[in-house]
Amino acid sequence: METIELRQRRDFSAVISTGFQFIRQNWKTLYRPLVFFCLPPYIVASLFMGSFFRTVYAHPGDPGAVLGSMGGMSLGYLLMALSMLLMYTMIYEYMRFYMLNHGTAPTTGELWKEASRQLLPYFVIGLLAGIIAMFGLVLLFFGAIWLAVVFTMALPLRAFERADIGDCIGRSFKVIKGHWWETFGLVLVLAMLIGFISYFIYLPFLLLTGFSAMSGADAMGEPGAFGERMGWMMTLFMLVAGVVNVLLQPFLQVPLGLQALSLIEEKEGHGLMQRVDEATAPPAA
Repeated sequence: METIELRQRRDFSAVISTGFQFIRQNWKTLYRPLVFFCLPPYIVASLFMGSFFRTVYAHPGDPGAVLGSMGGMSLGYLLMALSMLLMYTMIYEYMRFYMLNHGTAPTTGELWKEASRQLLPYFVIGLLAGIIAMFGLVLLFFGAIWLAVVFTMALPLRAFERADIGDCIGRSFKVIKGHWWETFGLVLVLAMLIGFISYFIYLPFLLLTGFSAMSGADAMGEPGAFGERMGWMMTLFMLVAGVVNVLLQPFLQVPLGLQALSLIEEKEGHGLMQRVDEATAPPAA
């Protein structure tokens, strides 16, 4: 199998095509840890969220019942956030391992060992980037979008350069300078592609949920049965959403990682210097 040189300057289309090629070549070793570590929190979150919706539908107009189930919903959101954090960390750490080991994929144990060490820095970087981006809302909605695109570089900088938390935030502005629109276009195209695929996956379920809701309209005198049915439908939806998220997120994060490496290479040329050093190094005795 051909080794993909990750640290290389690429144009817009090459970032996408190489990202998809990388996923196709490494899908077994990439998806195994994602399914093993990232999907279980999403499954548990779906059960908590489903319990909340069962309560809401079974006790319409009862604020006490709704408030009593808010704890489960909050825990569900926390588990979903944990799943996303694990996913981002593992994808970028996988790319780092592959790059440093000249095309060798990490085992699940090797990836977990490195990813578990980096979870806290990734969390802090993501939290700071999110807070700063939220302040962009004060400037206007477009300010938040501009900052959000800038900070797509923050986690790759941690993965590929082991930059400090502050440097990940600060260097994001330097790395993306002159390429904001290119990066925004990349995010937009990939998000639209993922959204399009997700729509066709979700469509049968959405139709089923709609039919279930309409059939339950006649049974409003039995809110318990209707609420139980709709709650389990929402649980099923969350389960499907978790699987879809695990399957499709690499198609966004891998190209973004390649975009970060491409921009770093254009501005600093580390990969080119490394290849020159390897080519001019004297043969081993």
